Amino acid sequence: MEVYKIVSARYVCGNNTKVFVCNDKISFCLSETEISLSETERNIICKYWKEAVDKNPNLFDGVVLSVKSVEKLSHEIKIELEKTHYSHMTYVMNHMNENIVKCRAVAVGGNIVTVDGYYVLGKMSNHTSFPDVIQYIGGGLSEEDIFDGDPVHAFLRECKEEIGLIDEDIVSIDNKKYFYIRDNQSTIGICYIAKIGLTKTTLLQRFEKTATDGEIESLVFVNETHEAISDLLTQHSLVDYAKVIFEKQLLDTSFCDIREYDFESLRV
Repeated sequence: MEVYKIVSARYVCGNNTKVFVCNDKISFCLSETEISLSETERNIICKYWKEAVDKNPNLFDGVVLSVKSVEKLSHEIKIELEKTHYSHMTYVMNHMNENIVKCRAVAVGGNIVTVDGYYVLGKMSNHTSFPDVIQYIGGGLSEEDIFDGDPVHAFLRECKEEIGLIDEDIVSIDNKKYFYIRDNQSTIGICYIAKIGLTKTTLLQRFEKTATDGEIESLVFVNETHEAISDLLTQHSLVDYAKVIFEKQLLDTSFCDIREYDFESLRV
């Protein structure tokens, strides 16, 4: 396994990630600006990316949306985004201590529960940047997901692409959302809480027949029992924010509200 993959996987599993709850509406708007990198920074990232692609030709340097600013309104959290590239995002992940313009990538996913009481997670495929990582179903936010500002579209799209879930399968999406922030605000993520009308068995069959993007190698089902969740928490490959959510659930401890977090440092 390539070194850059190992580092990326450690980053998403061993980060000092804070998780909050959010009961407000979350909306996104896209700035006309793109993150400005110096010529030296561009050259450094270009060299890094060439080496990464040489090791994994499946990598694609697409557009990534990064958080530019956050505004807390009376009943809404409004997030302004600007464009950068996947190479910039992964370079920052793998070189956290370097003095380079930060990418604060946005991820959207969901804590999905089947009708027969199983949490649904996915084990990432080996050809991705995060091989073997166990995470909630979801992924990066794209431009087409925010046509009306609502990030839930990203979650619904990822459900269809990664595990074959369609909108009609989802019984409910809770108004309460998890909001997670990694060290140095390198990733800012939204995690919905969704119940589906399919059983574990039916969903597995759907996944095997219709999943399209190949990023999820296999589904991981976790019963809602204390014992099953405790076993999951022993997995070193469990993504950091899910670990925090499940740990707090077991301990029956509450989350701070995202409104208590100081986003002012985003301007630095």
